[in-house]
Amino acid sequence: MNSVKTLTAKDIAELKKRPVDFSDIPELTDSQARELYPKNWRPRKKAISARIDLDTIEWLKTPGEKGYLQRMNAVLRWAKMEGCPISSL
Repeated sequence: MNSVKTLTAKDIAELKKRPVDFSDIPELTDSQARELYPKNWRPRKKAISARIDLDTIEWLKTPGEKGYLQRMNAVLRWAKMEGCPISSL
């Protein structure tokens, strides 16, 4: 016999009314949260068109390898993770 109970809309509404106790869960620091970012996780991508200064493109291409767009994405992600004050630019 199956012992799994199917929740009804009434059961779900009752569960939503209950307060959740987070007191036994410590808050994560920013550095801990950064460590949780999985190395193999690949976020969705979107193709865009942007005008970038030539000196900036040359700087991204200086390693002489393919992949300057991936380096550009890594720089932008780093700025985001480090709290770059974009509003002050």
